[in-house]
Amino acid sequence: MKIMLVAGEASGDYYGSGLIKALKEIGGEIEFFGWGGKLMAQEGMELIFDPTNLSPIGFTEVVKLLGFYKKWLKRLEQYLIQRRPNCLVLIDFPGFNMRLAKIAKRLDIPCVYFIPPSAWAWGENRAKKVANTVNKVAAILPMEIDVYQKAGADVVMVGHPLLEEIPEEIDRAKACNNLKLNDKQPVLAVIPGSRMQEIKTHFQLMLEACQILKQEIPKLQVILPKAPTIERKVLEDMAKESNLEINIIEGQTHMVIAAATVCLCTGGTVTLEAALLARPMVNVYKLSKLSFMLVQAIVKVDYFTLPNVILNKKIVPELIQDDFTVQNMVDNLRPLLIDSNPNQEIASKLKEIRPMLGQKGCYRNTARIIWEVACSAGSNN
Repeated sequence: MKIMLVAGEASGDYYGSGLIKALKEIGGEIEFFGWGGKLMAQEGMELIFDPTNLSPIGFTEVVKLLGFYKKWLKRLEQYLIQRRPNCLVLIDFPGFNMRLAKIAKRLDIPCVYFIPPSAWAWGENRAKKVANTVNKVAAILPMEIDVYQKAGADVVMVGHPLLEEIPEEIDRAKACNNLKLNDKQPVLAVIPGSRMQEIKTHFQLMLEACQILKQEIPKLQVILPKAPTIERKVLEDMAKESNLEINIIEGQTHMVIAAATVCLCTGGTVTLEAALLARPMVNVYKLSKLSFMLVQAIVKVDYFTLPNVILNKKIVPELIQDDFTVQNMVDNLRPLLIDSNPNQEIASKLKEIRPMLGQKGCYRNTARIIWEVACSAGSNN
C-alpha cells in the first residue's frame, strides 16, 4: 500500500502527522511519502520536500512563489507517475493542492481531500471544482457539508481535529496556577500568529495596545504562547523595544488561553481554540492592500472569524484591515478586562460551537476513508 500526502503549511504538517498515526493503527504495510514537515517525517513519511517554512499570506505574497510552486507541481506529477500511490491525500493548502488534484485525476489516481478549500467563503464554483476532481472530501467544519453536498461531492463530516486536543473545560484558576499567574487579576493572552509575516504585520501594534492597557490597568498580566515556527528572540526583542513586561510561554497554547481573561488573536484556527475553551477574544488581521482588495472581490462572507462564521452571528469583535488600530484594540479589550458580565455572556454563546463540530475521532474517521479509497483502487488495478 502506497499513500502520498501533501501538506504545505505547519498546521497541515501537524494534522498530517495525526493522520499518518491513525493510518498505521489500521494495520498493514503502508509506504508514506510526500510533502510535509518534521512531524510527518517523525511518523515515518518519506519527506520529498518541506514547504512549511514558506507559508505565504495573501494573493500578492503567493504570486512571488508561483514559479517555485509550478516547478514542484511538475516534480510531484513525476512522483505520481513513477510511484503510482494507491491514494493521494491532500491536506488544506488549496491553491497548490487543487492543481495537484487535477493532475491526479488525469492520471486516474484516487484522491481524498482532508480539510478542503473553504467553499463556504469562496462560493459554489470552488465546491464544484473539488467535487469534479477528488473522490472523497473529509470535512471538519459544519458549514462545509451543505455547500459540498449541493455541488455533488462525496463529503463526510469527520469531526474537527481540535476536539481531540481540547477538553470541554480547563479551570482558569488551575491554568493560572500552572503558569504562575494571579487568577484574581486580569490576564491578556496575546497571540500574534504562527508566521513571520503575521508577526511583522501585527505584533508591534498589539504591543502598543498592551502598553496603554497596562497603564490603565496596572495589575494586568500579559502572556504570549510562542508558536514553534517563530524564534523566541524575535518576540523578546520586539517586547523589549516596547518596554513591556510580557511572559512568553512555549508549548502550552491551550493552557495560556485557558488562563486568559481575554485573548487578542490574529485570525485563523486559534480563534476556534479560544472558542472551544469559551474564552472571550478580539480578532485582528491585516493583509497587503492589494491582497485585501482581491479578497473583498472574491470572498463572499459576512464574517472573517471562525466562531462568528460557525454561529452565523457576530460574537467576537473583528478588527480587520483599516479597523486594525491601537485605539480600536484598546476600546474593545478594555471592557472585557474589567467587567466579567459580558465575558459570561460571550462564553455561554461560544459553548454552542463544540457540539456543532461533530464527534471526536477526526483522524481515525479520515484514516478509514483513505484506507477504503486506497483499497478500492488496489482492487481495480
